[in-house]
Order: sequence, then structure tokens, then C-alpha cells
Amino acid sequence: MKRALFGSIMTVITIVAAVVGLINYITNSNTNYFAGLGKDPVVIGCALLAIAALALWLVLGNPKAAWTDILPVAAPVLLIVAALTLVNSRINGVAAIMTFENNAQNMADLQSAIVAIAALVAAAVLAALNAFFDVKKEA
Repeated sequence: MKRALFGSIMTVITIVAAVVGLINYITNSNTNYFAGLGKDPVVIGCALLAIAALALWLVLGNPKAAWTDILPVAAPVLLIVAALTLVNSRINGVAAIMTFENNAQNMADLQSAIVAIAALVAAAVLAALNAFFDVKKEA
């Protein structure tokens, strides 16, 4: 029972981290420096699918249906894809801000990008660890 409770709490924390990463990504996409890059549908889609997979796994628990076994495995993969795609789209901007274009506005824009990347990576790590725990007690 304690293991299932821990798994449920960890799943909720993972969902919160993924949502924080997604919100910060959308916020960062609207900043002055990164607005020209637009919103990448891969980042948004993978993050939303991962959040949905985690929420579905939390709601369903450990049913007998075999298709649900993919949910705790798909979530970290999707979050890693989202984080790597975000890093790929922001790396040149980060380098430019840290070297040539260092001013207060650009540093603020950079901060939201770093928070989004960190939250998505943290959610991916938590989701990978979370796959080892049950979310509901087996009957």
C-alpha cells in the first residue's frame, strides 16, 4: 500500500513538473527574443501526450488490460523528446544571449527557457523513476 501511495504521489509530482515545463515553454515562445521561433508542435504535442499518459495511468491504476503497460514507458520517452526538441531550438539563442546579446530583457527571456528545459528534464527523470512504482494496490 505504501508503495502504491508513493507511486501515486510521484505521478502527480511528475504531472505538475511536466505542466510547469509546458507552461514555461509557451510563455518563452511569446517572449521578445524567442517569439520569432514560434511554438514547436513537437514540444507541445509530446508534453501533452506525456501528461495524458501519466494522468490516464494514474486514473486507471494497474488494470488487467495489457495496453496500459505502455503508459508508464511512453511518458518519459515523450518528455525526453519534448525536452531535447526544446533544447535544440533554444541552444543558438542561449549561446547568443550569453555572449553577444546580454541585456536584462534577453536574460529574462533566457530564464524562462531554462526553467522550461529544466522542468521537462525533471519530469522525464521522475517519469522514468515512476515507471517502477505501482499507482494503485493490486486486488
